[in-house]
Amino acid sequence: MRKVILDEQWQAAIKRRDIATLARTITAIERSPEFLLALSRYVFEDSPTVSIGITGVPGAGKSTLLNQLIRAYRAQGKSVAVLAVDPSSIQTGGAVLGDRLRMQDHALDDNVFVRSLSTKGHLGGVSETTFISAQLLKYAGFDRVFIETVGIGQSELDIVSVADISTIVFIPGMGDYVQGIKSGIMEVGDVFAINKSDHEGVRALEKVIRLEAHDRENKTGVSLEVCLTNAVSGEGVEALIAAQDAALARSAGQDSLRRQRQLQAFSRLLLDIELREHWLKPFVDGEAGRRFFAQLAEGESNPADIISVFTASVESRS
Repeated sequence: MRKVILDEQWQAAIKRRDIATLARTITAIERSPEFLLALSRYVFEDSPTVSIGITGVPGAGKSTLLNQLIRAYRAQGKSVAVLAVDPSSIQTGGAVLGDRLRMQDHALDDNVFVRSLSTKGHLGGVSETTFISAQLLKYAGFDRVFIETVGIGQSELDIVSVADISTIVFIPGMGDYVQGIKSGIMEVGDVFAINKSDHEGVRALEKVIRLEAHDRENKTGVSLEVCLTNAVSGEGVEALIAAQDAALARSAGQDSLRRQRQLQAFSRLLLDIELREHWLKPFVDGEAGRRFFAQLAEGESNPADIISVFTASVESRS
């Protein structure tokens, strides 16, 4: 791959949303921690409130619904970018690409950019590079940036640290599941979509979600929209877009607390990467680490000893 140089030519290509340059830049982000750090000095100059997380349980029809959202936003003349976070291949660490295959309707549209990101084993429904990649797409000037997560559970809530707002997609037949997770993902959603609204059980699910949304409204004073959608027919998509746009406007008009949390989370990620790449990996791959693990295998050391061995290794490098 041709090396990405962060110069004026690169900036001009990004600003005109050149697909090839965007793709090479995101690939460089995923491959090089040093590049990720260098890029972060550029892409925070412009940060409009345009990113929308699409999250929910596996099988909720998120990708098909997102395909309809892209079509509707394009009909409005808006440019759209999508980061589809896919499960990792166990063998290669690459993305499985299932989400991307469902958005082929827009493959020839120069105003639509779709990129799959591998989780690479990272928990939380997103990958380490998702936030900086979303920032890059904001910097490029896309009108809407969607971030579709892998299927989430109660503990996989990192989307709130990545997207400006989050749409949670539910499906009928999961009323008991909502009760079980209401203290988790129900608390991070800004818009709720009940997909497959033609299926049996939709009214029971709608009742549960509206009760939870009303409870949150009483606590926060923020009204939360609950939309019924059918990703196959496109029914309810316009109402969902209106709800998302209203949530984006509300988020942009509020204080910057969520943005501060996003930046703090990203700063901690940069620190984690720095420690991992320049301290932990050299130790594990170096002589001290190999010697420790050899002794551990022979029963000559205790797992707790790794702290003192690592500390001694760090002190020797200082």
